[in-house]
Amino acid sequence: MKFAYRFFLFTLILLWCIGFLIEFLVPYINEATIFVPFLKKTYSLVCHQETQKLFAFGDAHSYVCVRCCGIYFGVLLSSFISLFILIPNKTKITYLFFASLPMLLDILFVGFNLYNYSKLISFTTGLLLGSVGFFYLYKGLEDLISELKQGK
Repeated sequence: MKFAYRFFLFTLILLWCIGFLIEFLVPYINEATIFVPFLKKTYSLVCHQETQKLFAFGDAHSYVCVRCCGIYFGVLLSSFISLFILIPNKTKITYLFFASLPMLLDILFVGFNLYNYSKLISFTTGLLLGSVGFFYLYKGLEDLISELKQGK
């Protein structure tokens, strides 16, 4: 994939991450309050937004839970790395399975009360899945771009 496409993808992901953290920017950029209702509703479509599971600092909080933050920051991190390092074309499904396994185990262990919910563990398991999951997103977009170019 060309650098311009990778940079555009990184920019979109960065804007997505800024969107769910907009409430932290409102004290510094008062005009950002215009976007708050729209963004809150938008992110409610992709995350449960349970209050006790959100990033919070003072009166501000994220619009997605800690686990979703981890996923999106993992995608952002891998996207940033892809600007400098070419991504190999091999994406075996087993990598995605093993990256999602810690998250699944965390959800099960908390669900069965084997240990208490931890924002740090949720964020970390999300970060792992997002970091690996980006490569599958990248490969899918690369294939789509290739197909669109061949169709011309």
